[in-house]
Amino acid sequence: MSNLEMWALIVGFLLPPALSIVMQTGWSQQLQAVVAFVACAAAGAGTAYFQGDLTGERFVEAGLVILVTTIATYKGFWKPTRVSPTIEAATSPGSP
Repeated sequence: MSNLEMWALIVGFLLPPALSIVMQTGWSQQLQAVVAFVACAAAGAGTAYFQGDLTGERFVEAGLVILVTTIATYKGFWKPTRVSPTIEAATSPGSP
C-alpha cells in the first residue's frame, strides 16, 4: 500500500464527521450526495497534492479511495454510532 493510499484511507475515515458539520438535516438525499461527492473529489485532489503527485491518475486514485472509504465508514461506523447524525442535528439551523 502506498503512502497516497494510506493517507486517502485516513482522510476518508475522518471525512464523514467533517461533512456532518456542513450538512443540514433538511437537505434532500440527492443534495447531500452531491456535496459528499464534491468534498471527496476535493479531498482527493488535496491528498494527491500534498503527496507531491497531483497527476490525473493519482487524483482519481485518491478520490476513489476516499469516496469508497467515506461511504463505507459513514454507513458502517459513523451513522450507527450516531456521531455524524448528532453533529448534523447540532449544526443545523434551529437546533437547540
